[in-house]
Amino acid sequence: MKIDKTATTPLYSQIEVILEDKILTGVWDEGVQIPTEIELANTYDVSNITIKRAIMNLVDKGMLVRQRGRGTFVTNLHVEKNIHKSEFIRSDDEISSSHDLLEWKFNQSYPAISKKLGFSSEAEFVYVERIGYEEEEKVSLEYTYIPQEIWPPHEESPNKDVFIYDLLKKTCGITLARSKNYFSGTVPNENEVKLLGVRPNTPLFVWERITYSTDGNPVEYSKFIMKQDKDKYYLELDLT
Repeated sequence: MKIDKTATTPLYSQIEVILEDKILTGVWDEGVQIPTEIELANTYDVSNITIKRAIMNLVDKGMLVRQRGRGTFVTNLHVEKNIHKSEFIRSDDEISSSHDLLEWKFNQSYPAISKKLGFSSEAEFVYVERIGYEEEEKVSLEYTYIPQEIWPPHEESPNKDVFIYDLLKKTCGITLARSKNYFSGTVPNENEVKLLGVRPNTPLFVWERITYSTDGNPVEYSKFIMKQDKDKYYLELDLT
């Protein structure tokens, strides 16, 4: 694959495609240190700035990682996780939960959330905002809205690391029946750049979830904004 300096495609995009191909085809294997920016600039006869931009785009995709004082390395393959068996859904002896609690508020009105759930615009919610961690690294922003009417009157804020489904079942006494899930992508806003420690325009995975009780009422709306540089989420359906 060669660089075409007469093409309308920016040079950094052409370099990005070439480097990505080396990773995907195994020319550069996991953990391999790639050539320096100067070496790559000389190889492809482009500027260091062009190389740097291409590399940073691959860093944002989670394919490369820069280590200060050492160089740039190919990352390990993404770990596949069934999203319906993830730490966002349930807990067990093999899953631990670690969070920073940013906000926990009661009796809050959110007309847009009320509309999503089919409530009146005056409906009130318990609002939870957290940063999720895996292996001491920030991986997600979590925004959860629980109808105030199902919250025990004298219940105070629970442990910051509690699983939302455990909270609904054990604290609110709700029997869960089903959930409706929406998946999309986004790039971080200024606040999310700061909270997750990512670069602007980094691709992020968005999962929105509405959970229903056995009586058919919505009992939770959550929005998870997740980094995708290490994990690859999948949804497995049993068709038998």
